Amino acid sequence: MILYLFGCITSFVLRRLPPGWGYAVAPLLGHVVFRFWRRGRTCLRENIGHVLGQGASRQRIDEVVRRTFCNYFKYLADFVRLSATHRCEDALRIVTFQDIDNLGRALEGGKGGILVGLHQGNWEITGDAVVQHGYPLNVVVESFASARLDRFVQGRRRGAGMKVIAMEDGVAEMLDVLRRNEILVLLIDIPGVGKGVDVRYCDAVTQMPRGAATLALKTGARIVPIASVRLPDDSFLCYADECIPFEATGHFGRDVQALTQMIVDSLGRYVRLHPDQTYMFRRMWPKDGAAPEP
Repeated sequence: MILYLFGCITSFVLRRLPPGWGYAVAPLLGHVVFRFWRRGRTCLRENIGHVLGQGASRQRIDEVVRRTFCNYFKYLADFVRLSATHRCEDALRIVTFQDIDNLGRALEGGKGGILVGLHQGNWEITGDAVVQHGYPLNVVVESFASARLDRFVQGRRRGAGMKVIAMEDGVAEMLDVLRRNEILVLLIDIPGVGKGVDVRYCDAVTQMPRGAATLALKTGARIVPIASVRLPDDSFLCYADECIPFEATGHFGRDVQALTQMIVDSLGRYVRLHPDQTYMFRRMWPKDGAAPEP
């Protein structure tokens, strides 16, 4: 609810400013929210602490947390400007891909490709650029409790050329996507104790959803870890890794855990390279050992 409120305020402000002013105002909004949103600040501090490692000082952690809030509000500024019916005309100009051909290689097996990533950079603009490169993109999303917010957010994603599949009831649709040899996008940084598999992520064990690994093992679809990051000039770099080479052992539970760990290992590299780019305002690791709020 708090992010919904901030989103509404940001939308109200940015829609009334000239387009070029959005990036100037976004950092200011980010600093304000850092100061007043205690719960989000606390969770982000704990998460960033794990990313930076035990040797990181409180000053260093707060520096990264502040930049994360600023980058998140830049993301909101981009999102507000997206149309519900038209693609981002600048997507191909401002998004640079590293090894985009890996997406095509994922489809060579004829069983679909699963792009696995995090809430990082700007997925809507990056996804728009992927679609404009000719790849059919189907994105699995969490529905928002507010129907009005859900219509707004999913409308922008559909306007960017992506097909939106609701996570709650979309398994059949996900399988159909892979049968059509299209690309399915799953963002896996969704914390939930008891709902995933144990993996080591950065410096500690946590849980990640098992869906990507389960789908790949059940269907033969190839998995491509992918990361979107904002550059200093507010363009984006999209890393598309090679398809994960994985041979099933026949023990399904262990295979799901091992494949999920390989996915997390790949994505974790980009989190450590760009620690201020991942927008997760919920606790990603168990609270034990987390620094208390002063």
